[in-house]
Amino acid sequence: MKNLLYGSTALVAVGILNIGSSNAADKIKMGVGGYFSAYFVYASQDDNTGEPGANRRNHGLSREGEIIFNGRTRLDNGVQVGVQVQLEAETCNDQIDESFMWFSGRFGRINIGAENSAAYLMHYAAPEPTYWSHGLNSPNFQHPSRGTNATFLFPHTRPVNISNDAEKITYFTPRFAGVQLGVSYTPDVCEEASAGSAPPCGGSYAGLPSDTNGFGEAWEFGVNYVNFIGDLGVRASASYGTSDNEVSGPGRDDPTEWSIGGQVSYAGFTIGGAYTDRDGLFGFEGIESKEYNFGVHYRTGPWGVGVTYAGKETATPFQAGEDELDAFEIGGSYAIGPGVVVSGGVQYWDMQDDAGAPSAENQATIGFIGTHVAF
Repeated sequence: MKNLLYGSTALVAVGILNIGSSNAADKIKMGVGGYFSAYFVYASQDDNTGEPGANRRNHGLSREGEIIFNGRTRLDNGVQVGVQVQLEAETCNDQIDESFMWFSGRFGRINIGAENSAAYLMHYAAPEPTYWSHGLNSPNFQHPSRGTNATFLFPHTRPVNISNDAEKITYFTPRFAGVQLGVSYTPDVCEEASAGSAPPCGGSYAGLPSDTNGFGEAWEFGVNYVNFIGDLGVRASASYGTSDNEVSGPGRDDPTEWSIGGQVSYAGFTIGGAYTDRDGLFGFEGIESKEYNFGVHYRTGPWGVGVTYAGKETATPFQAGEDELDAFEIGGSYAIGPGVVVSGGVQYWDMQDDAGAPSAENQATIGFIGTHVAF
């Protein structure tokens, strides 16, 4: 489940030692939650021979869900200990999305395991017009076909995410005067049995991961500010991440990413945006992208409505010029009951290629309507 906000090695060690000196009143008790999204989608896009939308249906059903197991207990010294396991509701690249344990107390919070980094979790960006499962910020669904356009190398306008769900340790400071800091260290950027963007680690009995076939020693830093000034809500974030490229050779580079973002809310209105800059994507010199978004959302009672713009520019050494993307979304939502939200909207995508290659350009209009259920 995305977009959760939490918020020195010596502090980590002290926290764990204090935990070990106390006995919990009760063992951890697990609860079950999660979500399920299902949408009917219609698409009109460039579909002549050689264009990205060729031989694609113009309608379909999209669904996605997770079953999330959560558990926690409070020790006699006041420290809380918990675990979370996110089970995909269908077999995807990995059956388990994220799984980690955490410790929380006056020292802050520590996450240990397969979870997103502090830079990712502390990020703020444009509010979604409809619901987070659809949207231009960090969508679960992307319906237009990109063809050979490089702007879809990643979901655009996402937060700093060098390590993704790789095994890591993350520390969040306590929040002071609205400010919280976070840092994550990932020894090896790989995921158990992953068939996605990260190479697989090989399993728990395969020994320690290789230090020559991917990225390692990733550091990701985040800071955010959350406060209310009267009825005005202010949220701001900044982050930075880098990792060592362990594959040597000409044209290789260490990936780096940084971002800034923020939101202001008042009387039901939320205005926000973000900018992210990435260099050395996939560990190659010259592959870089700039991503940005801006949006406005209004909520009153069970109703919500909003509009978002998102853009991305990607350059690679394998092509002349840049691939570009401009996207707009307008939509709304209605909560028909606790945890049940009906939402719908219209998106317009315009993918451009400096070289004018038909396979890398697409203009797409997407309509969607569906339901998101949280449990």
